[in-house]
Amino acid sequence: MNFEEFIRHFGTEKKCENHIKNYREKQGIICTNCSEKVINWRAKQKYWRCKCGKKISLKSGTLMESSKLKFTTWFKAIFLMTHIKKPYSTAEIARILGIKRYRTVWYLVMKLRCAMGRELLAKDYFQFLYIFSHSNERDVQIKKLKNYSVGAIRKKEQKGDDEINLLAPLHLHLNVNAEENRLNSKGYRCKKILGVQNTIEWVNPVSPVKPTVIKWLNKLHSNTSRILNGIHHGVHFLHLQKYLFEFSFNYNYRKKDKFQPLFNQVLGKRWQTND
Repeated sequence: MNFEEFIRHFGTEKKCENHIKNYREKQGIICTNCSEKVINWRAKQKYWRCKCGKKISLKSGTLMESSKLKFTTWFKAIFLMTHIKKPYSTAEIARILGIKRYRTVWYLVMKLRCAMGRELLAKDYFQFLYIFSHSNERDVQIKKLKNYSVGAIRKKEQKGDDEINLLAPLHLHLNVNAEENRLNSKGYRCKKILGVQNTIEWVNPVSPVKPTVIKWLNKLHSNTSRILNGIHHGVHFLHLQKYLFEFSFNYNYRKKDKFQPLFNQVLGKRWQTND
């Protein structure tokens, strides 16, 4: 999808609403109160109404739930994060979207990175372990991956068709769990982006021995480190996995349409929060 096609299909709020409505009705809308299928659409109020009286909005049960951002803003953010070779920084996305509040855009793009991870974790991969050196205790501002053991996961051996899912080291995930528990106890508001690492299935790692695989891993980690340091200027250990999800997602769909898979995850099965 190029920019002209995007504007033609999703250029207005009305077009975005119709697209979401048609997509959700095709998937089937189930009431969370009585588990019945809902088909009664109220066009004026823009929600479905179940026989039990429950109202289901277009955003209800999706990653957009509780968000006050317009649908066009969500669609533009999805387009920006899937139609570039190198990712944008949060500040650049905020400038393009015309949103002055940095925190709003940061939470938006973090949600989309979680959706990318959800798409990646739904697949089966083989896991490799590649150890660079001893772990670094300074995890607050991670700019490079050279001091971390990162699991690179490869699905296909054919050149050009390989798929990956870069994982942060296990010791870092343990630190993330502890930090998330602390944030929850303090009433952290951005709960939709927490717990993403809990769905990762760890398997016994295999150290690569083939020179071609080692060279491939070196290139992946070099490109990832360049993005972490050059574009994002370092990331907090709490969110490192989300940035790796974004890199892996864009790598896997480098020859395919990226917009629709990410859109499917944003409007997929009901997202659970830590409320």
